[in-house]
Amino acid sequence: MISIRSTADDPSDDVQEDAHYVLGGDHVSIAIAEQLQTNGYHVTIVGDSCDSNEIPGFAGDPSALDVLAESGIGAASTVIVATLSDRRNLLVAQLVRSHFDVSRVVVLVNDPDRTALFADAGLEAFCVTTMLSTAVSEAI
Repeated sequence: MISIRSTADDPSDDVQEDAHYVLGGDHVSIAIAEQLQTNGYHVTIVGDSCDSNEIPGFAGDPSALDVLAESGIGAASTVIVATLSDRRNLLVAQLVRSHFDVSRVVVLVNDPDRTALFADAGLEAFCVTTMLSTAVSEAI
């Protein structure tokens, strides 16, 4: 069963060219979604848990096609895949690219050794570990 929580009456009626979906329901996903919303984008979170009162969300497995379809993801211009598992991120990103008409798929990678694998799969990959370590070392 899919649990849907949304602050909009019907998210499918609120489709915009700048629609962004963040897949994953943890603190990183929520932080990304909140930043996008602050920057003026229409954002929806899809994840096993969606603990944000400010951002519309769908509680469900982001690797399940029925959950993604129910969320309206096909109308998105950008999907950010940001679960805590690199394997799951790769699977979800490939599902989104092959089943939905999405302009851009961005995927977070946790292990720097896997970044090339994601790039070889044609995905726009951002290594969280590398970005964080670079930011910390530049700040010091």
